[in-house]
Amino acid sequence: MSIKKIIKQSISVILHPIVSAHLMLEGTREFYIGSRLNIKGYKYFHLGTGSTVGKDCRISCISEYSKEIYKPSVNIGNKVYIAYHFTALSAAPITIGDNSLLASGIFITSFNHGMNPEYTGSYGDTPLEVGAVKIGRGCWIGENVIITPGVTLGDRCIVAAGSVVTKSFPAYSMVGGVPAKILKIYNHKKHEWESAKCNSKKNTTNI
Repeated sequence: MSIKKIIKQSISVILHPIVSAHLMLEGTREFYIGSRLNIKGYKYFHLGTGSTVGKDCRISCISEYSKEIYKPSVNIGNKVYIAYHFTALSAAPITIGDNSLLASGIFITSFNHGMNPEYTGSYGDTPLEVGAVKIGRGCWIGENVIITPGVTLGDRCIVAAGSVVTKSFPAYSMVGGVPAKILKIYNHKKHEWESAKCNSKKNTTNI
């Protein structure tokens, strides 16, 4: 381990001794967690070796809510870089694959409050609706992206800044918008990104 990495991990241990001890007992090394981490349910938080979580991040793992039991976890792979103001809310697993890059202000949740309008109390008192979130290996998520429950992004996906991702997308796709849709798909034969419209026309021709 380089001197720089030793210093960064030492800072993480000083700032977050309990979380750091938990991670090191799991075998995580060369990690960095920035200042002012707000974490609930740290035992459900798993960070891979060589990964960074920036400052002012919030991670909340909910195992029980409104008398219901849930199975939360936030699983961040190896060599993942997460910038500032990241939020992960988990009542079902959230997984981020190795070598992924996440910009600042990203919000990922694997649950929603129940939405039965006939319920007479607060929506906040209803059981949660959950759906695991999986981000593949080597993905790049832009600034201020929101990812909702049940979404899976395949390996090497790119999500444009400001997008709201409400459904799943395949590997090697570039998505963006509110709600997000496919903008481009990578063509491995040509070694270039092609517009989704171009691919749609090809598929229509081949039918």
